[in-house]
Amino acid sequence: MTVSSEASSTFLSRLGEDVFQAFHHTVFTSILGSAFVPRVARRALLLAGGAHAESGVGLGFSLSGSPRNLNIASGVYINGGVSIEAIAPVTIGTDTAIGMQVLIITSHHEIDESGAWTAEATGRPVTIGKRVWIGGRATILPGAVIEDDVVVAAGAVVAGRLESHGVYGGVPAKRIRELTPRTGV
Repeated sequence: MTVSSEASSTFLSRLGEDVFQAFHHTVFTSILGSAFVPRVARRALLLAGGAHAESGVGLGFSLSGSPRNLNIASGVYINGGVSIEAIAPVTIGTDTAIGMQVLIITSHHEIDESGAWTAEATGRPVTIGKRVWIGGRATILPGAVIEDDVVVAAGAVVAGRLESHGVYGGVPAKRIRELTPRTGV
């Protein structure tokens, strides 16, 4: 292959990626998050894209990655401006509420001992349990697990595992208060 044909192949490959990304952004951000699209239609659009969505999403919703990696249970409330990057699976349990402008990230870049990072992202799944409340502008980092019956304070940055029956806040999020376990749930 000549230099010219290699450059042409690279150009066409990148052009194809850009066209796909533009289509994906238009469908799963511009249309899906539009105020002109009712919540039930947003849910239908997610389902058509391959997501498992028993609940709809709010205005200004943004999805990058694969809709097939998104699992939203019943009774979930997703407020406005929420962004989910579903490079790896994102699971949201029943009766969970996600506040405005929450960011859920699944892509991760490995960093070696010298501080060099890999350009290629790998996915780490995010799991959000049942009856979780996540305050506005919280950030959920790749690989995070939020167990059932947890409150995440507004603006918190969640990494690792948040254990059940607690309130977490700060950067990084730490347990700041105990919650009494519910009975009969």
